[in-house]
Amino acid sequence: MVENGEWVILMNNEIIDHDKDVKEILKRSEKYNKEDIVISKMPASKYGFY
Repeated sequence: MVENGEWVILMNNEIIDHDKDVKEILKRSEKYNKEDIVISKMPASKYGFY
């Protein structure tokens, strides 16, 4: 389960990997075609302030 504030790798709108360390996510992302994935960060809180 992805926790708040974690970095995620998305492919086809699905989370395929996650980690708190962006360096680890970047390393893991190397095994995927860069055109097929998106790296994003989950919000640090379940509440949004606009």
